[in-house]
Amino acid sequence: MKKKYALILLVMALIVVQQTQSQDLHVAATGTFYVSPKSDINVTGSLEVVAGGDVTISSDAAHSGSLIVSGTATGAISYQKHIPDGNWHFVSAPLENQSINAFIVDTANSIPTSVTNNYGVSTYNNANAAGTRWEYENTSTTPVGNFTTGKGYSNKRTVAGYYTFKGTMATADVVVTTASSTAHKWEVVGNPYPSFLPANTAANATNILTANIANLEENFAYLNFWNGTAYQVVNLADATALYLAPGQAFMVSPIADNLPFIFPESQQTAQVAATTTFLKTEQTPEVILSLLSGTVTKTTTLKYFSNTTSGLDPGYDAGTYINTTPIFAIDTHLVSESQGIDFTLQCLSNNNFETSIVPLSIKAVANESITFSAESINLPDGLKIFLEDKEAQTITDITTVSHQVTPNETLNGIGRFYMHTAESVLSIKENDFATSLNMYQTSNTNVRITGLQPQGTAVVKLYSLVGKEVMMYAFKMETVNDIALPKNLATGLYLLQLVANGAKQTKKLIIE
Repeated sequence: MKKKYALILLVMALIVVQQTQSQDLHVAATGTFYVSPKSDINVTGSLEVVAGGDVTISSDAAHSGSLIVSGTATGAISYQKHIPDGNWHFVSAPLENQSINAFIVDTANSIPTSVTNNYGVSTYNNANAAGTRWEYENTSTTPVGNFTTGKGYSNKRTVAGYYTFKGTMATADVVVTTASSTAHKWEVVGNPYPSFLPANTAANATNILTANIANLEENFAYLNFWNGTAYQVVNLADATALYLAPGQAFMVSPIADNLPFIFPESQQTAQVAATTTFLKTEQTPEVILSLLSGTVTKTTTLKYFSNTTSGLDPGYDAGTYINTTPIFAIDTHLVSESQGIDFTLQCLSNNNFETSIVPLSIKAVANESITFSAESINLPDGLKIFLEDKEAQTITDITTVSHQVTPNETLNGIGRFYMHTAESVLSIKENDFATSLNMYQTSNTNVRITGLQPQGTAVVKLYSLVGKEVMMYAFKMETVNDIALPKNLATGLYLLQLVANGAKQTKKLIIE
């Protein structure tokens, strides 16, 4: 049997094979087995690499080779992961037992050193304060231990090239346990196999996101990628099936401490080739809002589906990852039942475009101009995108023309700007109290009310469930209103009633 696979080994060294299957694969001490970037090898039995044997899987800018072993795997192999530039990238070790120090001192990996003697290899520690969560390996100490299987890191090269990982293959499920006792629960994890994994649903009933979504915080139930310059959300709202390449890492936000994030071994797949058959599919309506300040542009996205709502849709809506508080940003809040969370992606129903008034969360410094613009993709014919400025009391069509504003005060959230999708200004109801209003608790002692026109007065009343009035408070309406609740309220459910502009709205509050 071994002679038979020695022959296969020799042939593989001489030609490029697109796809190969074998029951067992034995690589002798003098053997060389190379899997090119466009090739994949599926060993349905076991892999044995004798000491001195060389098994290398490679990748390039567009493709990654793949090796899947169904049985046991013994012996060391190598994976060459292509890195496109000299920026920071999230990576994970696609092999087990790769020494961190050996990885850094390997000159072929081209790991840079900063002026503070930090290496271009870092670990995310969510127990640290904002702005200090990335911990860097430093020349003052010799790194100890191996890259943790299934854990992600942020690394960089001096220039484009390859990282070479050396180690053994994982042939069982890889489980990463999330950290405990920290308010900031974001973790960096990554593909631990030298093969692909389906990332999201689109054509895959089983995938990494759905396998773990029950353990993710519902406002942040997505995979968060860093593309070298910005974060990119991957979730159920993506129109196509996306795959994790070997060594690809990303961030996730667990719902609680000490939960498993699982990379199922059974989900491994070879590189998926481009389809040769044209298939027309329904295009998802989409709006991309942009905000420009100087030369810096920030964006937020809205998508419209038949199965999503104006409230929270876990796995579709994507809360914004925040490490340090930004001074310039554009996000949205949920149209309904907002809890004060910024969303970088919000998914709404495609059945009621004109009733969805979207609160925009804007962060910008005072007395510097900001410019709003919008890109519409596959919106129904006739619909336009309007920007409402409640402070200036204007509604502007930004479908094709940008709109510049110079705020007199620092902007730090929602309350002033709203987005409408409508056929005309006339179809946008002035002072649409019911659809632009949001009331939510920021704590047990404060309620925030947004979406009011900054003129006149309003009244809030708080009732117990038995109908007893426990608070009444009149206030001058602003775009953002913080209302103090009575101290020492008994725990339980209350009803908050707002009366403004001749209309009423009631919301349940829970005091914990």
